[in-house]
Amino acid sequence: MTSEPSSTNFVRFNEHRCTGCAACLRVCPTKTIRIRRQKSIRFVDQCIGCGACIRACPAGAVSAATRLPEGIGSDHIAIALVSPVLYAQFPHIMPGGVLMGLRQLGFHHTIDMSFFFEMFQFAAEEFIRRNRTSRVAPWPLISPACPVVVRLIAFQFPSLLPHILPVLRPVGLMAREIEERIIPEYDHQDIVLYYINPCPTMSQSPISPGSPRAKYREVAIGINDIYPVLKPQVERILTSDKMPFAWTRFEFETCSTADAAFGAMSGGEIARMDIENSLAVHGLKETADYLNRIEMGFLKDMEYIEFRTCREGCLGGVLTVIDKYIAKRHVQKMVNVFGMGRRLPRDTLLRQYEKGRFKIDKSPEVLRKLFRPRKPGISLADAERIERLVANLGGRNCGACGAPDCQTFAEDVVLGQAELTDCIWMAVRGLTGGSDDH
Repeated sequence: MTSEPSSTNFVRFNEHRCTGCAACLRVCPTKTIRIRRQKSIRFVDQCIGCGACIRACPAGAVSAATRLPEGIGSDHIAIALVSPVLYAQFPHIMPGGVLMGLRQLGFHHTIDMSFFFEMFQFAAEEFIRRNRTSRVAPWPLISPACPVVVRLIAFQFPSLLPHILPVLRPVGLMAREIEERIIPEYDHQDIVLYYINPCPTMSQSPISPGSPRAKYREVAIGINDIYPVLKPQVERILTSDKMPFAWTRFEFETCSTADAAFGAMSGGEIARMDIENSLAVHGLKETADYLNRIEMGFLKDMEYIEFRTCREGCLGGVLTVIDKYIAKRHVQKMVNVFGMGRRLPRDTLLRQYEKGRFKIDKSPEVLRKLFRPRKPGISLADAERIERLVANLGGRNCGACGAPDCQTFAEDVVLGQAELTDCIWMAVRGLTGGSDDH
């Protein structure tokens, strides 16, 4: 049997907490989880970082592969890339207080997403407008904003890769701005970019020596991890007699509109975009269902679809703290206070668009290579053997074998990742002697 990891880039597994209930097994959309020896989780295929297993585990045995917020800025330059979902976790506090609290925790720079969300929306609108004439991309185009959706497409719907809008995500635009405008000011100093996330979709990534990104490290922090240490800082600011003046070098270190926070809600991305034939879909099952419909040739009358695998969008991320509906209401209040507005000159954005500043550097071919399946290919003879095995297994899909269903178990057996004796029903019927032709 091949070696199988107990963790991925996105989630970690604690074997001591596992009860073997198989709840995680049943919710994984890519069927990547297996249970060995009744309470040892292994990952045999592609994890997309959706966090469904974290939600499902009642024992807390599965957690995000994020870092605890300890020693921030103590011996390095700490730069926070702030998801607007963080603001929604503090219903009675404005974003300025949250950003100031982060700086008091040790962050040297706190980067708000508002400017970059506006850039992304402009580039998306411009590409779609031109695509109506050029038809270089198939309809409907799919939002790249949720990385879980991109990975789900790459692993389960690879024929839809050309549908992904070829525009840099807001977080990619943020990182590029930091590379160009902030990092050069800290030559020969240790720099760490902290992604404060509502979901386990970004972990510390390997950086090749000599590449531009070798000048800094990247670390993910879950909102649920930073909240306990950030909340006292924010409350101290609110109760202080001193005026909370905050010094920042760049305008994008402050939050002055509710655009990005509104974009964290399902439908918020397309709400301010000039795209008549658009749609917003949220939820992991709903996303997979609609992707299947697109693959079958439906929804060609749509130009753009905003997918979010979490319910209510990023506000429902597995690493959030407060109830998603309370968070949604706070965002709506933020809209009333800050308003929705576009601040960047359209002519400037158009010039940047013409220069290719918004183009993503990953074509469908590159994505196929990046997310290529780890499983070996199945031959025609193997496929026939799998079909015979499935017929004998009876289709109970009980999960007792450690696989999510009978079809997957049969594939594991043929690929040498499981034994027939792992199936209790085959054992009871005396059909584990090695032959599939019973």
